Amino acid sequence: SVDFIRQIGELHVLRASVKEIVTSKIGDATWIKTPGKLAIICHFDIKYKYNLRKAQVVAGGRPDGTRYCVVRLPRHEFEVSTGDIRFYDEQDGTWLGFTQKTPPDERTRALEAARQQAEAQAKAFLSDMEGEIQSSATATLTQIARAFGYTDISIEFER
Repeated sequence: SVDFIRQIGELHVLRASVKEIVTSKIGDATWIKTPGKLAIICHFDIKYKYNLRKAQVVAGGRPDGTRYCVVRLPRHEFEVSTGDIRFYDEQDGTWLGFTQKTPPDERTRALEAARQQAEAQAKAFLSDMEGEIQSSATATLTQIARAFGYTDISIEFER
């Protein structure tokens, strides 16, 4: 039975852990005011996986005794989870030459903007990893299919 692939559930093929330094300006520059600046270190994890319950599997035997298996995988899914976020550098702005502390609500807004920027960078990272993700899935599923006695194995990917 070809259900052996679907019974696996999810195939996690790659995990990337990335740190980014994100900079953000606080406030706007005018002739009497200079903006503050924040540098924030963002750590996030990206997990790439395939939902094998959605895979299309065709398998059978040939007259010469060989067994074949074709697995068509759905598009990979990913999860981006933001981990540790720390302020690396904080420069206060000035108003008429006087130091102006960054208000807490501005820090919170900058932190949320940094989180969004880090997640956008993580998603951009995905397109660079497509070949590696597919190679990992192919190697893993080929070994699994061989363990079930299939000798002619083909793995296809949805676009």
